[in-house]
Amino acid sequence: MKITQKTESPLLNRTRIYATIDHNSKSTPKRSEIKKSIANELKVKEDLVSIRHIFSKFGQPKSKIIAHVYKSEKDLKLLETPKKKDAKKVEDDKEEKTKEQSTE
Repeated sequence: MKITQKTESPLLNRTRIYATIDHNSKSTPKRSEIKKSIANELKVKEDLVSIRHIFSKFGQPKSKIIAHVYKSEKDLKLLETPKKKDAKKVEDDKEEKTKEQSTE
């Protein structure tokens, strides 16, 4: 992975990262893999990295990535909306808890 540009946003307490990643004869890397590599590259916790976009073109072994790296988890939770999968999981967990409480 190669970071091509960093843009600081002091009012939002985050850094926008533009990167390219080569994935020769493999599929596009998963968000979790990209998150790990960005966190390792910038020496921050994975929890502070949010992958915004992954742009891949058919037949090309390169992807462009846009990610945000926040200064704190509080800033991340304030500005980032939960992904659909994550929101559904939280919703299901809430339903399970209410069912468990009602059976007790």
